[in-house]
Amino acid sequence: MRFGTCLATSLFSLLALAPALAAECDAWKAEIWDVEGGKAMTAHICNPATGDDRQPMLYLQCQDKDVLAMRFDDGGEGNPPDDNPEWSADFTISGGETKIVTRFQYEAMDGVLYAPVPLSGPLATLLKGGEQITITPPIDIYKPRTFPLKGSSAAIATLAKTCR
Repeated sequence: MRFGTCLATSLFSLLALAPALAAECDAWKAEIWDVEGGKAMTAHICNPATGDDRQPMLYLQCQDKDVLAMRFDDGGEGNPPDDNPEWSADFTISGGETKIVTRFQYEAMDGVLYAPVPLSGPLATLLKGGEQITITPPIDIYKPRTFPLKGSSAAIATLAKTCR
């Protein structure tokens, strides 16, 4: 009987936690993350993980004064096609009527895809407005992912203030 009560309590706790985890992905946030070499202000959004996948994420950090480093983790295995550590390809980032083709480069250390985002460019404008964006890969090893843009303008503005 005691085991059943503990099991029921544990399952209830996990079920109660699931909406909270999903809620973490409802809006962009700007937070300081621990990164290799120190700490970095990061504007980010996620999607709740499903099945065996990792949590898909899109995050931005300063690259230069006027350029952000965008990293996309589709939540899959984190391996490039044919295990090529120098793989790159053009992905389509769309929101509303706007579609922007962006070259992503695989980053082996983190197992994510990287693209530069000039702060004054069309991609930064797309990321700061609208309801959502969808990142569509050119091949099926990566999954298309849709991210809400709620709070993105404020999160990116907070990040941009820290870029030098």
